[in-house]
Amino acid sequence: MNGNKLLMIGSLVIPMLLIVMRRPVLLFVQWTTFFGIIIWIRAGVHYIGHIIEPNGNYFMVVIFFSILSLWTVLSGLLLYDDNIRRLYRL
Repeated sequence: MNGNKLLMIGSLVIPMLLIVMRRPVLLFVQWTTFFGIIIWIRAGVHYIGHIIEPNGNYFMVVIFFSILSLWTVLSGLLLYDDNIRRLYRL
């Protein structure tokens, strides 16, 4: 939460917007999930920048943030599913 309260609130509010059954809301949520990839990559770089040591092993950190980025991409792509698009009448 160190200075990231806006991101924390956004990560709670944005998925709740899917309750509003409108096309612009679905598109907004889809694009914010793709924007989330940038946030995860930036968080990984920021984390490594704070714990950097000479000859440090950052393999697990890179794997962790890569998995989070992949999860975010798949979440955004899930919103392109035909059943969800039919539900939102796209």
